[in-house]
Amino acid sequence: MNRFDLFKRWAWSILVVSAMAFALGGCSGDDGRDGADGAPGPQGPTGPTGPEGPQGPGASITPLESCSVCHDDGSFASAPDAHALGPIEAVSNIAFAVNGGDLEVTFDLEADGVLATNYDSMQRGYRTDGTTRTNICGNVSRSDPCDPAQLTLTNNGGGNYTVTVIGGAADAGIDNRYLFRVGAGSDRETRVYFYGDFPASPVATPVVGADACTACHGPEGIDVHGGYYAATDGAEPCLVCHGVDVPSLANVTHGLHSGIWVEDGEVIEVAYPTYMTNCSVCHAEPAELAAANAMAVSGANCFTCHGDMTGWDFTGPPDLTFHLNIVDPETSDCATACHDGGIAPATVTGFHNGLAPAFRRGPIFNGEDVSVTEGAKFDWQVTGIVDDGTDLAISWIASYDGVGVDPCNDTVAAGAPAFHNYPGSNLSMLRSYAQGDDFIIGMSTSAPGQALSVDVTIDNTVCAANVATTTIPVDVLGASVDRGIVAIQGRPWVESPLDPATAIQVRAKTPTYEWMVGDGAPPLMARRDIVDTSLCLDCHVGSLYQHGGNRIDNVDMCILCHNSASNEANVRAGMGVDASEAYDGRTGETYEMKTMLHRIHAAGEDGQPLYVIYRNRGIYAFGPDESAIPNWPGTGQQVVFGSDPEVTTPHNYHSATYPRALNDCAACHVATLPVQPDQTQAMATTVEAGSQVWENQLDDVLQGATTTACVTCHADGASKGHAYQNSWDPQEFPEGRQTIIDAAN
Repeated sequence: MNRFDLFKRWAWSILVVSAMAFALGGCSGDDGRDGADGAPGPQGPTGPTGPEGPQGPGASITPLESCSVCHDDGSFASAPDAHALGPIEAVSNIAFAVNGGDLEVTFDLEADGVLATNYDSMQRGYRTDGTTRTNICGNVSRSDPCDPAQLTLTNNGGGNYTVTVIGGAADAGIDNRYLFRVGAGSDRETRVYFYGDFPASPVATPVVGADACTACHGPEGIDVHGGYYAATDGAEPCLVCHGVDVPSLANVTHGLHSGIWVEDGEVIEVAYPTYMTNCSVCHAEPAELAAANAMAVSGANCFTCHGDMTGWDFTGPPDLTFHLNIVDPETSDCATACHDGGIAPATVTGFHNGLAPAFRRGPIFNGEDVSVTEGAKFDWQVTGIVDDGTDLAISWIASYDGVGVDPCNDTVAAGAPAFHNYPGSNLSMLRSYAQGDDFIIGMSTSAPGQALSVDVTIDNTVCAANVATTTIPVDVLGASVDRGIVAIQGRPWVESPLDPATAIQVRAKTPTYEWMVGDGAPPLMARRDIVDTSLCLDCHVGSLYQHGGNRIDNVDMCILCHNSASNEANVRAGMGVDASEAYDGRTGETYEMKTMLHRIHAAGEDGQPLYVIYRNRGIYAFGPDESAIPNWPGTGQQVVFGSDPEVTTPHNYHSATYPRALNDCAACHVATLPVQPDQTQAMATTVEAGSQVWENQLDDVLQGATTTACVTCHADGASKGHAYQNSWDPQEFPEGRQTIIDAAN
């Protein structure tokens, strides 16, 4: 019974007693209505306090996400359906035939592997004989369909079509390349370019293959000029125009990927995901790379990447400032003047070889990053762990070019790399531990969710029969922690192909290993697959984020730090920056994988929110427009707004130009990724890190894993409101993430 019920009973009893007294008084003679009032009686003692009533009903938060009810595969609002790409067309069985005075081109057209029967519009048509490009479409404006008196499309049924070039027989005896665009009505998603040669090709084979383009741009192809170029065609269709009377293909692709291309007076800045000196990224086949390496030193060639001479230092020694006086360097005969291979290098390799690009890449040699090509020769693995409760004995091996090597080697030679036992080595062990199926218990007391490292040294590592064993103390863990992961960060050393007397570090994939705490045995099932590292490397060749060069090309390693408990509030606190002073108005931001990668890859899209990460080595901002960042001082070494005392650090701004559709989840994710992960496995995201006891995760403000994955791209208020309504508003829970796990169980 609560206090209100007690009060009601007390008031009712007083009322009843008073009424009975009044009634009894009226039955015994004079009622005394004419007598004077008596004196007030003394105040009686206060009665004892009644017992506490039971807690009344209140709002109850059940931390469960119900997204899959509506958005699961097959549901009425299926997320896989909503994220499906537009149809990916493929044109095949192209055949040319002269029919009277016309040229007929028959072909089959598939959309998503199914013969397409609904294409009905002829939209573009060009041909080139290798020197001149001709518009055979006859339209006045490129937004108009082709003139049927010059170019027609006939649907033959069953996915087979015929393009008729009216009067085209007149050109049938000349080698031509034809380029067509067909579409289905006005649907922007169903239009595709394709090409064909008749009687034979009039253009040279391009020095970049289709696979290299597809690696970044995806199977949907390159979306330019109002239509999609089939990925399997590579650069071939581009040569119809960019091989004759418009800027060359080298000018366009080099200029765009270098971020120097100017269109309508504006520089088209492209966030190229690797680096231009590694020519093998696009010129992937040996013949293609050889052709690229043979590029002559000339203004016309060099300016495709460099734009002009302003980026070169000619002051020497020797003094080469006469270059700045060349009247027209783009047309100057550099080879005759100096660049003949004797006086000065004749090809680009003469200038690129030996360059070591930023972030400890390189060196570059003959169009390849040696650290990438040499690193690919390593198979580096952790093979087992013995956990006796006091120490971890971690065994690891490596092979180079298919041959096992001694991990304790201290002298680099041909076929004999070195690891920790070499001057300048940076090998160390990172460890983290799982809650649910995510490694978020990193043991760091200085940053939320972060792993601690222990150096690999000659004192804690011994080798026998090409097996290294590194022994380090165990971490003191809670009783509920039963699973861990270890990564060996750092890079091995090999003999430099530029100078065998020197050694270089290379990009060998960081090895990881999961084990059962107190046992050392591998778990019955490894952490669930989410992202495929090989898909990341399709774009980020030699540039997958590496933290100074010691964490290489393995997503399983990245999750040790980029986990759902991560948050850089500790950095902001160290700089004295609160939410009112921060560039994004937050106390801290997570850098877990899904938030960071979704936000960065989508940053160039209009309407996407600002994403700002404060790090001790710099502040990184991503978004559609730098000018929209409150109090942003500009890029470069700048004072941190709100810092006390004033602190300067590099400020960096990026607006990604993602090379494919943002809804193409298969660009990164494995095919088996569920719409809504198991809430006992996928841990909620720390959106605020709570107190400055950074290792305490019980006071973190948490947002659901599925909600986070969705609102990082669908960041408008309505989408967030919908997500929170069907999960929960970001908040603390009594037992942190365990509250969510218990609710799911």
